[in-house]
Amino acid sequence: MKLLKYISCAAAVLSLLACQEVDKTRALAPDAVVAPVLDEHSDIVVDSDNLSSEVTFTWRAADYGYQAAVAYSLYCVYGEQEPCQVGESYTTSYTLSKETLNNTLVNSKGLGVPADETSTVFFYVVSSVSTDPQSEYAKQSNVIALDITTVKSTSAPWIRRPLYVPGGYQGWSPSTAPVLWENGENSDIYEGLVYLAAPDGADEVEFKFTGQPDWSPENYGDSFDALVNDGGNLKAASGLYWIKVTLASDHSTGSVKMTPVSAISIVGEYNNWGDDDVEMTLAGLPTDPDDPDFEAKHNAAVNAQVWECTIPGFTGGEFKFRLNHAWADSWGGANLEHIDYNGANCSTAVTGNVRFTIDFHGDIAALADDTTNPSPVSATVAKVE
Repeated sequence: MKLLKYISCAAAVLSLLACQEVDKTRALAPDAVVAPVLDEHSDIVVDSDNLSSEVTFTWRAADYGYQAAVAYSLYCVYGEQEPCQVGESYTTSYTLSKETLNNTLVNSKGLGVPADETSTVFFYVVSSVSTDPQSEYAKQSNVIALDITTVKSTSAPWIRRPLYVPGGYQGWSPSTAPVLWENGENSDIYEGLVYLAAPDGADEVEFKFTGQPDWSPENYGDSFDALVNDGGNLKAASGLYWIKVTLASDHSTGSVKMTPVSAISIVGEYNNWGDDDVEMTLAGLPTDPDDPDFEAKHNAAVNAQVWECTIPGFTGGEFKFRLNHAWADSWGGANLEHIDYNGANCSTAVTGNVRFTIDFHGDIAALADDTTNPSPVSATVAKVE
């Protein structure tokens, strides 16, 4: 049974609060220690009226052969998920509110138990008298199964997070850098379209990723396959990329996938959904290298992440934005302020000489206050005289 495999592994790799080292002259041999025994418990029902009610788990003490300061850790397991620690105690019981237990269970980064359903969750206790997580003195109890009825989490709502992409192509400025956006609830996966091209026309650019609009506490680099905090600069050939960064749950390491993009374009009823899409260009990108403000204008355009085009004689109707003249990556939807990845078609009644824009940067301040977590990608359609 896979559950038992997880439980056995958890006991072997348990990381506990520091407690006194085993006095090997007085303690029982590891194989003679009596493991704790978790007491049976009635099934648990959580509802909106009893969130403050308490739940207490009790167990019989482990016997190490002497008056040891024993640390007990209570764990739970659901389905194929890794075990999740509920709490720690230096006594033979642990008490928590139903609200805390419920939020631990239904947390998408924890056990992921379905909300508003009844599910079977397994519990066990591990005892230890050693600071060594591999100690033979870590002893696991029996396992009990409880049917638990849950509700939606009452913890703070998820807010979609940005990941900044500062580099030599935009002046090494995290506060103004292009961003990648988290693609789902606490997914730790960030994606976005970034034009990695330096104002001096260099064939290669250097860059990094930061979790904040500055250089601390997280700035990632070193290699695409193994991002590390405070690592060296990353390097890529100059060009347009769809960038996908996957971070570990603790944001200590990660990896990067760089997909070259040949074009972003408008396709729709106006061209019978054909392959002759009108391609877009980076808005505001300067073309005169002799302009004294050339570098500043370049950096501003790169940081803004806004693409535009004008279609003469546009006939209105449905349309979408897409990458590489293909349907693998597209954006659309009825609300141009928040168009969705691979969403439904957009539609407009505007005709004639029409300018289209798509913004991949998004309003960071507004999105940080919006608990509905709408798509950060927006578009505009306007007639040009």
